[in-house]
Amino acid sequence: MDQKTNILKWYPFEEGASLLEIYEENSILENLNNKINYASCDIQSLQLEGEYDYITLIGTYEYAPIVCEGENPYISFLKKLEKHLKPNGKILLAIDNQLGIKYFAGAKNKHYSKVFEGLGSQIRAKQPNLLLKAELENFIKQAGFQNYKFYYPLPDYHNTSCIFTDQFLPKSNHSKIIYPVHYEEGSIVLYNEIDVIKQICDMGRFTDFTNSYLVEISNTEITNQIKFVNYNIFRKKEYQLIVKIDENCVKKIPENEKAKQHIKQIQEYIEHLKQLGFEIIEDVQDNAIVSQFIKADELDKIIVKQIRQGNIEEAYQEIEKWYQYIKERLQKEEITGENAFNKYKISIPDEQKEQLHFVKSGYIDLSFENIFYKEDKYYFYDQEWYIENIPLEFILYRAINNLYTYNVNTIKQIITREKLLEKFRLNEFVKYFEELEKVIQAQILQEDVVKEYIEQTKQYYKELEHLKQTEYDLKIQQEEYNKLKEEKEKIESDYQKLLQEYNTSRGWKLIKMGRKLLGRGSK
Repeated sequence: MDQKTNILKWYPFEEGASLLEIYEENSILENLNNKINYASCDIQSLQLEGEYDYITLIGTYEYAPIVCEGENPYISFLKKLEKHLKPNGKILLAIDNQLGIKYFAGAKNKHYSKVFEGLGSQIRAKQPNLLLKAELENFIKQAGFQNYKFYYPLPDYHNTSCIFTDQFLPKSNHSKIIYPVHYEEGSIVLYNEIDVIKQICDMGRFTDFTNSYLVEISNTEITNQIKFVNYNIFRKKEYQLIVKIDENCVKKIPENEKAKQHIKQIQEYIEHLKQLGFEIIEDVQDNAIVSQFIKADELDKIIVKQIRQGNIEEAYQEIEKWYQYIKERLQKEEITGENAFNKYKISIPDEQKEQLHFVKSGYIDLSFENIFYKEDKYYFYDQEWYIENIPLEFILYRAINNLYTYNVNTIKQIITREKLLEKFRLNEFVKYFEELEKVIQAQILQEDVVKEYIEQTKQYYKELEHLKQTEYDLKIQQEEYNKLKEEKEKIESDYQKLLQEYNTSRGWKLIKMGRKLLGRGSK
């Protein structure tokens, strides 16, 4: 699963522009865009000539102390690059965050000899360093640049699956917070990174503890309005779309030639759904799916709010109202041919099958998270998948399952998934619906990529469980064990102080506090 180019694959490079890639070991951008004039050089033998519209530093800005002299090489490096930018030129810089949550969790970075070392170290002379967001901003300003924009790739810039910005920051219930975790060899898994990043999101400190930064730097106004980017990293090539959200709309573009056919298929679904009486806010323009913005809450947020306020019956009523709405429209067509269970050879007893209400047009993404609700009307979007002759109850099951999965941290103490399913008489069908879901996902996803992710995740949780049961007995000498344990306890203590600093209404001092606690120097 090679995601190295994802950090910039989405970027709106101007056609015919010139780009210089300053890489570490191997180019990752050479085949990125054939509509730009590409040049490259490696950071170790840096020789700059000419002027460029774009200069990229993907994982190379940290080498500034090696390639530049002076009291602050990070400022000197940016000034040096500025001389090779055209008047409207831009620098695109990606670097890992020194306070990235993965480093608190025990991830090792190649620039440091052991885990945790980078968290408390000063900026080292003649060696590569990771940096804080505040330091990056300071260096950019001191280098004389007038404009910059931060992007926050998850899980990091090495393996980007999505990118947030200050105009579009995640909460704990955002589906993209559940991302694949990648740690280098020599890392020590101390706790679940995903659980902690969710907490940090809800504290409003995501930008300080996210794992990586991408920064767009220029002396002219930055006109790029992209707020969020998402990749379908697990899908088969023919279904891979890049989702971009800007100030005006949501746009889905094909990631490759094969995926263009998927766009055409979605267009047919949109037209069909409109014929059935659904209000769809998407359309196709220039081989892209474009969605208009609706100033309203998504239906899932409305239901979750009711649950959190203890209004369980009102939440049930919202679900029932939605169910009757889609039922009325989907039952307009007569069913012909075999049902989905027979088609996919899923065994289900006849007496249970007879209790289900089958519909010809099985639009399985009519879920709460894909609906805006305004003035007693539903506005649907993101309708990519269609399975003929499926039970309405399966669409209901899928909607409830998504609702719970994405919001489990906020509602699990109030209501269980089983209770929600029981209310709508779905529990006895769950195992059959799960089998149907597996078949559908197998048609969409790349088996080898998913398998790799599952194996990585299993190993990750295996290490977490091992830590829980044995106090992370790492089979090392006792002296090194004690040293690591002391470092772990110090980091945990410092981290708790950082959280306490924010929770006591002094969150604006968080980075200053972090620098003090971790002994961060400025030189």
